[in-house]
Amino acid sequence: MKLNFLGKFPYDKQIIAIIGPRRPAPGCSPLEMQQHQRDCAMAYKLAGEAAKKGIVVLSGLASGIDTAAHWGCLDAGGITVAVVPFGLQSAVFPAENQFLYQNIVTRGGCIVSQFDPDQPAVKWTFVARDKTQALLSEKILVVGTFSPDGVITGGTKHCARWARKMAKPLYHYRENNGHYVVLRDADVQIEDN
Repeated sequence: MKLNFLGKFPYDKQIIAIIGPRRPAPGCSPLEMQQHQRDCAMAYKLAGEAAKKGIVVLSGLASGIDTAAHWGCLDAGGITVAVVPFGLQSAVFPAENQFLYQNIVTRGGCIVSQFDPDQPAVKWTFVARDKTQALLSEKILVVGTFSPDGVITGGTKHCARWARKMAKPLYHYRENNGHYVVLRDADVQIEDN
């Protein structure tokens, strides 16, 4: 697979992925929206802590957890990498992250794409991108409560599955009874379909 870069890829540094859901399911309750906001705050905090240790934070530039992780890293003075589901000459997706996209590069980070330069973001490019996130990371941290049972679903499950197939350390940070718990490797539950 050929990768295209905007900025300098930090080959000489430890890289962890912090990923999770973009948003709760449509029609979610106010409590689920509040939970997602707490999960985003946890991703921001974890990314900031990693940055302070000199660890590069990789994510996918999506809204929600990815955005929180990128900003948490940048705000702590760290380097972040965005693995994007579109070509580097295509429109930034989501459009609201254009400012974040620019900040990643101007603040020493990198945008990575495996797609032709003019490839727009479409359903299959997100799934393909998820494998690349796992490939480029030493560890994968999923942040998200995934109510009601904590099973990782949605697009996040693709990266988590690839992490497991590649035998990469996989962690799941989720809230349980008002406190965050960390599940690791075999204890992480991923939706089957």
